[in-house]
Parts: sequence; C-alpha cells; structure tokens
Amino acid sequence: MAEMPLYERVRQAIVSSIADGTYLPGDRLPSEARLAEELGVNRLTVRRAIEELARAGVVESRQGSGTYVSAPIVRLPLSQRLSTDSLVAGITAQISEHGYTYEDVLLRAVKVPAGRLNATLELPPGPLWRVDSALVVNGTAWMWSSSWFPRDLVADPEGNWSTVSGVYGQVNAAIGEPKPVWRTISADAATMQDAEVLGVRVGTPILAREGLTANAAGDPVLHVCRRARMDRVSYVLRYDA
Repeated sequence: MAEMPLYERVRQAIVSSIADGTYLPGDRLPSEARLAEELGVNRLTVRRAIEELARAGVVESRQGSGTYVSAPIVRLPLSQRLSTDSLVAGITAQISEHGYTYEDVLLRAVKVPAGRLNATLELPPGPLWRVDSALVVNGTAWMWSSSWFPRDLVADPEGNWSTVSGVYGQVNAAIGEPKPVWRTISADAATMQDAEVLGVRVGTPILAREGLTANAAGDPVLHVCRRARMDRVSYVLRYDA
C-alpha cells in the first residue's frame, strides 16, 4: 500500500484540530510558518494541505488577513419541476423557507451585436442582451448566471432591475408564461470568473446548469448559463404527477 502523502497527513491533522474544537468556525488558523514548525514539515506542504481544505470548503482564505475556519456547510437542495420554469419563485421561496436572506445582484448588462452568438445560443436573429447576475444569500454569492435574450424584449435591464426577481422577472413580464425547451446539469471546475464572483478557488467543483426557454408560442427567447457553488447548492428535479 502506498504511503500517505505528507500534505494529506497535515490536512488530516488540521481537520482533527477543527473537529476537536481547537479551532472553531470563524477562527483564524496559525500562519503557514507556524503550522509548519508545529507539524515538522515545510511551508509548501502546509500550503498544499490548506489548498485542499479550501477546495472542500473547510477553510477560506482572506486576502491580506489569513486563513479562517469556515462556518458549517449547509447545502440547500433547490427543487424544480420539469413541467414549468418557475425558477425564480421556486428558488427564492425555498431560500426564504430556510430562514435565509437573498438578493439578485446585477453584475453587468452588455449589448451583443446581432449574429455573433445567436445560432450557438439557439436564439432568433437580431441583437441580444447579455446580463450577468449573482444570487447572494446571507451576504455570500451562491450562484451566478449569464442570460442572453433578444434586445427588443427588454429596453433597459439595468434601469428596471429588481433584486427580488432579477432578469427572469423582466423577461417573463415581456413573454408571458415561459416554456422550458431543454436543461442540462453537470459538474465543472471553477474558472477565474467563477472564483471572482463566488469567492472560491480556481478549480473548485461547481454545478453548471444551462437551459433554453421559449415564449408562449414556443419560440426560444432566453438562454441561461448558471454556475453554483457545489458546497451550497444541489438540484432536485421533481416530476409532476
């Protein structure tokens, strides 16, 4: 049997110290140099162990401040029925039921020239909006989205932004009852942009959800790519009877 890597021994030692209460949620861990001295290893080994703990959500690094023990992870199972796209009402209602506060924060609204992405996104010809937003729960971004839709649906996404209903509120008001065309859910590794918005390290596992939505007439009008922290969100698909 292969010998356990040294960084894994350090990782387990830190986990044990958290489990036995030596370090509590919110506590700052000793510096890498101090941990290396206490555990009899070099700083690079400690750094590797802390990186693994950060990827698992056990600790979090704060720029210029240090590494802190994370609060206990609570993963919220977000249910969505397959027959209708009640995403906004469904997610926000479930978040509220768990006693959390939330807001849909606009990151940017950008005009996309006609023809550049329409075919790839399965959207009709014409200029598009790309709207990026983040769902912030209890002060932390749990997921963020990029949404593309025809520019003539909504004149001013930024000017009409609602922190409750976000982009879905505006698009749904324009098209009426939405009809889901397709949805995909997969696992992915956090990109630089994911890391910046969600506060995770590059390479951290995340949930990627992508979908196309049509208007009441069945014409595709909204393409959404959503990226969620896997340590905060899981998806549950429910079938109507």
